[in-house]
Amino acid sequence: MKISELARVSSTGRSSIHFYRNLGLLPPPTRHGTRLHLYGDAHVTRLREIAHLRGGGIPLDEIRRRFAKRDARTQARKEASTPTEAKEPRVRSNDDAARDAIAVVAARAFVERGYDAVHVEDIAREAGIGKAKFYRLFPSKADLFVDCLQRLRLAVFSREERADMTHELSYRDEGRVRASAVIHRIEPYRMMTNLLTQVAYGTDADLARRARAALHDMITGAEPMFARAVKSGESRPMNTELVAYMTWGALMALGDRLAYDDRFSAREALEAYLDVVLHGTTPDAR
Repeated sequence: MKISELARVSSTGRSSIHFYRNLGLLPPPTRHGTRLHLYGDAHVTRLREIAHLRGGGIPLDEIRRRFAKRDARTQARKEASTPTEAKEPRVRSNDDAARDAIAVVAARAFVERGYDAVHVEDIAREAGIGKAKFYRLFPSKADLFVDCLQRLRLAVFSREERADMTHELSYRDEGRVRASAVIHRIEPYRMMTNLLTQVAYGTDADLARRARAALHDMITGAEPMFARAVKSGESRPMNTELVAYMTWGALMALGDRLAYDDRFSAREALEAYLDVVLHGTTPDAR
């Protein structure tokens, strides 16, 4: 099937399909000549799985890791095992454990100290990892920041606060919970947004691609909420991805206003945001 039919069958926008392909989340299409690309049932299944995982709050970078591991296992089963190949999973597992240990320490440090005050040597020492191995796993501090972004986002909130966001809430209530979470923790979110934007336009092409994906994933974290609201009739039809981008920009701008002086409280900023967003998207908006 062509991409237009794939988009229709999978309920996925063409731009999202191209985006997922660039991230490596979709297998390449079958090429017929230079211009005809055909997709199959495997692509439909993968796109539906991506939508399901994203709806459950799983970030794109984590989805990419899961797919990569599963695809590697599938490929391994197809190939004959050799002694050399048998050792590779163990090496990868050791590296994964080291990356996890570093990411746990780094996420906490980035939140508590800010990006500029975090030093690679301190992270390696606290994680119990030698500097040589650290730089083999993470060539730079920016690379580490992008890689541990999901842990960094989780470190901003307590377990109880994260649980509140996963409850069955109405569109209005979930919108309030999400907006309040960002406004009351604007500093770490501004740090993440600013640094990812900077790295996304850097000279390291691979790191820039990962930064753009991480930034997109963070900004569109509210998209499933908007999509559910449209489906349930709580919101009028709208482009949920673009609305997610616009509302994120509004939240960052409100954070900048709160930092300017103390004329407005976080509560006033939250109410102003909800007044515009909810009244602008609900069906009875005038």
